[in-house]
Amino acid sequence: MPPIVLLPLGAAERKSDETYVRALEAAGLAVEVVRPGRPLPPVRHAAGLVLAGGTDIDPARYGEPPHPAAYPPEPARDALERDLVAAADAAGMPLLAICRGLQLLNVARGGGLIQHLPDLVGHGNHADAPPPGEKHRPAHTVAVETDGPLRALLGAGPFEVNSRHHQAADPARIGRGLRIAARADDGVIEALEPDAPGERFLLAVQWHPEDIALGPAGPMRDQARALFDAFAAAAREFAAR
Repeated sequence: MPPIVLLPLGAAERKSDETYVRALEAAGLAVEVVRPGRPLPPVRHAAGLVLAGGTDIDPARYGEPPHPAAYPPEPARDALERDLVAAADAAGMPLLAICRGLQLLNVARGGGLIQHLPDLVGHGNHADAPPPGEKHRPAHTVAVETDGPLRALLGAGPFEVNSRHHQAADPARIGRGLRIAARADDGVIEALEPDAPGERFLLAVQWHPEDIALGPAGPMRDQARALFDAFAAAAREFAAR
């Protein structure tokens, strides 16, 4: 039986939700979707946690008022995912964070966010809006800065990624136990990893590998699938303990 991973999502179902499920299932995982206000499956039966994309995190969680360009938060989802991160951390469970998931992980560990990237970098290129069927398309490049698990998995780069976000982790407020692993060429943080890498799988990326993994063949798809395959291998190892 494939290992079960938890995938918390928003209260309202979105078409993009299925993309995460398909990418995880393609890596050999069973996916248990968790939504705010619904019964929570026993965390002890899970072998991994995936934090996915979605709306902005309530800035009150990192001590700021909302930016005028902020999207309405979903406090119940924020709380659910914060609790799941705490449970995963306590158990040493494999964790993969994607887009908003990177931001949530950083905030859950006591870090902060840049609420609107155009204020910092002077452009809106990170908030790419591809037409349906083209969410895998490249938007910019990413370079890995550390000699850690991300580089071991994907290489140093620079490599191309897609992009759909207007917020990012604040480099001056990185959460406990995390370090910056990769940046875009404009300095925006694109990945986080443990500051003292060990046996636990924990990676957070700002791009959307789920779309790339289901996209056309090529180096981008190979890298995206490598990320999901590594997470799946860690989940299988965790489940076998």
